[in-house]
Amino acid sequence: MEVELYVYDLSQMSQSFLGVHIDAVYHTALVFGGIEYFFGAGIQQTYPGATHHGRPMEVVPLGTTDLPMEVILEYLDSLKQIYTIEVGSDRLS
Repeated sequence: MEVELYVYDLSQMSQSFLGVHIDAVYHTALVFGGIEYFFGAGIQQTYPGATHHGRPMEVVPLGTTDLPMEVILEYLDSLKQIYTIEVGSDRLS
């Protein structure tokens, strides 16, 4: 299965979120198995390129994995217990 890194520049949103414009605010997502996984209000998933972040500024091929999808999804599910919406808001304060 191919694995890609989607790189977004969210600087156009910095003024409304932070009250000040920042030249570069990068956000990344992993894409594999036809799904895009990213951290928002916890770990989220959607169809590739369908997030509220707009179009990725860059798509970086990371290679392939032979891990079964069930193993990957089990691991991601375990991370959802750790990386919650509260973790994201703690990093902003």
